[in-house]
Parts: sequence; C-alpha cells; structure tokens
Amino acid sequence: MQETITLPLVEYEKLFASEALFRQVADSAPSLIWLSGTDALCTWFNKLWLDFRGRTMEQEMGNGWSEGVHKDDFDRCLEVYLASFGERTPFRMEYRLKRADGEYRWLLDHGVPRFSEGGIFLGYIGSCTDINDIYIERQVQLDLTKRLAEYAAIVDSSDDVILSKDLNGIVRSWNSAASRLFGYSSEEMIGQSILKLIPEHLMHEEKTIIENIRAGRRVEHFDTVRRAKDGSLLDVSVTVSPVKDEQGHVVGASKILRSISDRKRLEQSLLQAEKIAATGRMAATIAHEVNNPLEAVTNLLYLLRSKITDEEGLKYLSTAESEITRVSHIAKQTLGYYREYAAASAASLSEIAQQAVDIYEPRCIAANIKLNTSFHSSCKPVVRRGEMMQVFSNVIANSIYAMPQGGTIDVEVSDSKTGPKGVNLVVRDNGSGVSPENLPRIFDAFFTTRATIGTGIGLFVAKQLIEGHGGEITIESNQDSDAHGTTVRVFLPLATNYDVSQIKR
Repeated sequence: MQETITLPLVEYEKLFASEALFRQVADSAPSLIWLSGTDALCTWFNKLWLDFRGRTMEQEMGNGWSEGVHKDDFDRCLEVYLASFGERTPFRMEYRLKRADGEYRWLLDHGVPRFSEGGIFLGYIGSCTDINDIYIERQVQLDLTKRLAEYAAIVDSSDDVILSKDLNGIVRSWNSAASRLFGYSSEEMIGQSILKLIPEHLMHEEKTIIENIRAGRRVEHFDTVRRAKDGSLLDVSVTVSPVKDEQGHVVGASKILRSISDRKRLEQSLLQAEKIAATGRMAATIAHEVNNPLEAVTNLLYLLRSKITDEEGLKYLSTAESEITRVSHIAKQTLGYYREYAAASAASLSEIAQQAVDIYEPRCIAANIKLNTSFHSSCKPVVRRGEMMQVFSNVIANSIYAMPQGGTIDVEVSDSKTGPKGVNLVVRDNGSGVSPENLPRIFDAFFTTRATIGTGIGLFVAKQLIEGHGGEITIESNQDSDAHGTTVRVFLPLATNYDVSQIKR
C-alpha cells in the first residue's frame, strides 16, 4: 500500500523550492543521479542519467529504468534495494546498466534515505558512478592473481626442482621438490647464492650459464652434478631460461632441474651387463681352448702315478690331479656363466673347507701367513661341491692377497645355533682391509681394489653361487691401524635351493 505523506503548507513550499534548486544542481553534476518516492518507484533522473541511457524521463520513471539492468544483476540489485528501503538504511551496490549505444557498463550505485525537516520519510536519493574500466581492471587483477596462485601451486607440486635466481646467482624462489632433493628449506636457500649447490670443481659452470642467460639464450638439458645439504653429490639434468621484465630486459633466470641418478645407475647397469655379456662370450672361448691342454695334463699325471712310489709324492700328485680337475671345471664355469650341471648332493662343508685349506696352505707358508682352522659342523646340506669349492677358494685367495707382509687367516665352519638352521662359514684375516667407500661395491662385477692383478669377478661370482643355493654372504672390514682386517661370513641354509626333498614338501 502506498504511504501517504501529509505536510504543512509552509513545509511543502520549502520542499518544492529546495527540490527545484536540487534538480538544477543535479543536472550539472558529473554523476548519474536519481530520486525515488515513498513507494520505492523512481520519480526523477538527472540529465546525465537520461543522456547515458538515451531515454526520456517518462520512459525511465517508475520501474522503467530497471529495463536497462543486466538480467544477471537484476534480482540481486532488487533484493538489496528493497531490503534497504524497508529498513530506511543506506546501500551500495554494483550492477551493469545498458548505455545508449547498447553497451552494458558497470556502475557503483550509492543510495541514501531522504527525510523532511520534520523527519518524515520522503524516499531515496542515489548517485551512480561509472566504474566499468576500474571493474574490468580489478577483474583482470583478480584473474591474474588466481592464475599466479594456480601456477604457484603447479610449481610447488611439481616433481621437478623449479627455482629462480637473479643475474648475480642469488636464489629468489625455491619449490618443494627442491627441498626434497637437496634437503634445504626455502628459508635456507632464498637470498643465498646458487653456488651453495655447486661442487667446487664445477664452479666455472655457473659463469658460463649466466653468460648465456645475459645474452638471452636458454641452456637446455645440461647434465651435471650438484651437492645436497648432507654433502652427497647428485647427478642432475638442468634447463635454464632467461627471465625478462616488461621492457624485454633479462633480469634473472628460471631453472628446472631433474635428478638423473636413477638414469645414471641404469646406464651403468646396462654398461655392466654389456661387459658381462662380452665376458660370457670370451668365457665360452676360454672353456673350449683351455679344456684340451687340461685333459692332456690330466692324462700325463695319470701316467706319472705309476712312476711315483714315495707316499708323500703320491699325496702331492693326488692334490695336483684334484686341482687340475677343479681348474677344468672352473674353465667350463668361467666367471659364473656356465652353471654346474652335476647333481647336487649332501656334503660336509667342513670337508670342502679343509680341502680348500690343504690347497692354499703351501702358499700361506711361503707368504709367512699362519692358517688357523676350526671345523665343528655336523650338518650336510645339499650343495654343488664344485661351486662351494670355488667360493671358499675365492675368499681364502683374497685374504692371502690382502697380507703381502704376512699375517693370520682364521677359517671357521660351524652349525647355526640361533635363527634358521644351517651352516656358518667365517674367513677372517688381519690384512690391510677395505676402505669404507669401496665396501658397498665389493660384490659388484669388475670392481677390484687390486688394479694390477684383480679382475673384480671372484666375489661377484661367489655371491651368485651362494645366493643360488639360497644362502647369504656378507663382508665386514676395517682399516684402523690397531684393528685392521676383513671378515667374510657365509650362511648356507640346511634346506638349500637344490634340496629336492624340501622342494617336494
């Protein structure tokens, strides 16, 4: 229901005079101005509004002006206007209004309630400011901020290290992947020199990279090495791109870095596999070429047996025949590529170890090495004797090489007292020992600490043979002046991989 206003005649005259003056001033104002009555319908618009809209006063009065409000803004604006009108409170709202040329422009509309001198509510007065350009700029900034936030999230969640630096090499940004790879937090790196990550012998790389960046050139997929917080060296691939300001001047560099340690390890594995394959082909040739003369020596030893009557001489002859048989077997088994096809059988590791000791004892005596034995094993696991003999021989021979000035070798065989049932073999020497940096690679193929005489195959083959039986071989070593030496431990389970009775169960 329309609100009825009753004013004294004098107040009417004052109101009429003041509104006439107001309309005269409003028509010259730089803002779009409107008036509404107590029924919430618009009663007047200033000249700038009518010019903006390109419509007459009659067309705009009442609710006519609302025909120009964008349909997506209409309900929201109506709700704000009516709510404020009902409570007689000021309001501010933004909406799009169609201009005379058909373009919708964003306006900021500020409305306040009007009252007479006697405090009687007369309606609302409002002024509108064209904020279209400001609004669009604000949206652009909001969109930019959103995109930057998205880019930041992408950078921070990337598995690749992404960082930026200025032309002096000072780190300006540092993502989570960088923290994971290098161990430094962003607080520890931002503001620090990138040289913190570069090993001393590669410092010259940074100068070359910065020179390329200053010239506007990218450095792509550059393989190098960087240092982590814990001091470890990492193989990485680096791509560096120049960062330019609005004028196109280079002001810094962005860097994407990826760890290629796994790739390097794979390359090394492939290279090693190629070496092993080549050695395998060579092994076949060796086995073919060596077996013939070995058979001839075996026959000659057989003929020699009837010529020797001395008991000690016969003992040495038997040892020589045994060794020739073993060498023939090793030639076929060369470097672990030929597997022993003789059937596995239950055997005493103490007896096999004693046989190996008997063979190497003359060499130990000549090298001033004391050989101590302790054989206390009653177990007879199913093994391939030739392979076990090769393992024991390789380990004892390594100990002899480690003591050129003499020393002591202890060889022990015992049944396992705790844990899984099996047999323990321990070969302990007080030789020069293996350095801590070489110990992790001691079982690698072709790795040796004896560059002039070693092949790096003995322990590699020993590990394959022991693990083939289902066992385990480990090495402990020390180079301390007062406690140097090496201990090789072999565990062979009672139920080996060649125990058919265990497999059937």
